Amino acid sequence: MTNRRPRHLLATALLAGALVLSTAGCTATGGQAAQPTATATATAEPRPVTAAAIGDSIAIGYGVPADDAWPLLVARRLGWNLTDLADSASGFTRKGGSSHTFDDQVSAVIRLRPEIVIVAATRNDVDAPPATLAAAATSALERLRAALPDTRIIGVSPIWGADTPTPQVGTVRAAVRAAVLDVRGSWVDLGQPFTGHPELLIDGKHPTVAGQQQVATAVADKVAALLSRE
Repeated sequence: MTNRRPRHLLATALLAGALVLSTAGCTATGGQAAQPTATATATAEPRPVTAAAIGDSIAIGYGVPADDAWPLLVARRLGWNLTDLADSASGFTRKGGSSHTFDDQVSAVIRLRPEIVIVAATRNDVDAPPATLAAAATSALERLRAALPDTRIIGVSPIWGADTPTPQVGTVRAAVRAAVLDVRGSWVDLGQPFTGHPELLIDGKHPTVAGQQQVATAVADKVAALLSRE
């Protein structure tokens, strides 16, 4: 299982398409047909579920080691092969450090064609007019659903910081949740795990390794419960 947090994968995927990995079985050939043997054939291990994450600097693991971003920790816990396409400072209505919005991340996800997509709502959208945010989230997720009708879409509520979240955070949550549910997705609500816990944040906003682990545990537990009901 390979989980990836490629800093520049989004731009690469948008320009060149997603890398397709395949394995080809090899068979021996000769002058005579192969004879059955008494040797037991090893059972192939199940192929890991493929997944991708859409999100912001928290989802890409700003300020922590590459493998400690919470989507990658979730994938490790659940046995997924996940590509983390999150981009710092991005949102449905905001361009991130690579000049891409969540809609651009959707384009990369469509090329990857994963079985599961995590969509992490973000505080970066708090300044957008509610109608603008709702339209952007709806458009991006409807496009994702149209391209990948069988993919499981799981939305995750926005994370604020150590201080009390503004009312706009609730607006972001409601808009993204509605857009996710409208495309037959599932919703994971984390509440605000870092309110009053600055020790779990690097700068009041971005989680430490321990903070990332806390988010990952909460998401993995809730997602595992969702999948177990299927």
